[in-house]
Amino acid sequence: MRWRWKTLIIIATVLVTAFLGISAYLGHTMTTVKRVPIQGSPADLGLQYQDVSFQSRTDNLTLRGWLIPSGNSREIIIIVHGSDENRADPSIDTLGIAAALAGHDYSVLMFDLRGHGESGGSKFSAGYYEKRDLLGAVDFVKGRGYRSTGVLGFSMGAATAIFAAAEDDDIDCIVADSCYADITEIMKREFSARTRFPGFFLSPVLFTVKLFYGVDFPAVKPVAVVPEIAPRPILFIHGADDTFLPPDHAARLLAAADNPADELWIVPGAEHVKSYVTNRQEYIDRITAFFDAVLK
Repeated sequence: MRWRWKTLIIIATVLVTAFLGISAYLGHTMTTVKRVPIQGSPADLGLQYQDVSFQSRTDNLTLRGWLIPSGNSREIIIIVHGSDENRADPSIDTLGIAAALAGHDYSVLMFDLRGHGESGGSKFSAGYYEKRDLLGAVDFVKGRGYRSTGVLGFSMGAATAIFAAAEDDDIDCIVADSCYADITEIMKREFSARTRFPGFFLSPVLFTVKLFYGVDFPAVKPVAVVPEIAPRPILFIHGADDTFLPPDHAARLLAAADNPADELWIVPGAEHVKSYVTNRQEYIDRITAFFDAVLK
């Protein structure tokens, strides 16, 4: 009988250890960024620019980017890329958007979020800590004398913009392209397909991520903080054919914001963060009209 109890205790210990080990490994994988090399520069589109670096707010990570000045413009747009990409994301054509904004007399700051491109850090938090990077960018442009600041964010970059603007009213307006309302909804749907582990592992994985890395993914709910941004306006843009992040996320954010100045544009035929490449001219016309109304 004693031998059987010892055997059961050993088996239970092995199983618990394996369970915790797998959870810790999946948590590490979930928060690790795969860096993508930067391809191209504003010079490829004939734009004058400066290589710049600045610190994230609070934790002082070094972030790198490009400042594209436009004449004597005192209005600036900060472009914030999505996860596993960088400031020159070719799938979105952020350089093309930057060139169009510069052509409308806006200065533009493009930079790499933590763990991406050429910036410091190595962890992904879906906007939880990335908001500090955007707040550092806001501090940087204020220090350069810009008087009005708009933000154009894509997916995680859009969520980052909402979190940052909820804390700092120096962000005057946001264009939120393909933003999620609640990141855990995506995690629950994608977890098993991406990890090949059953869904019951997700809760312990999220626990280990918070324990080891301080990232509280269940708190990454832009829909919970977006009401704090009013009366500053948000233009929500979402692809009608976005199967990764259905358009109802944008509709829920709009409803939660409860701001009459907000707008929603559902782009026919566009997939996730593909609204600009699907309809370039209307995209630029809409965002510049929005920025003009607020910043100029």
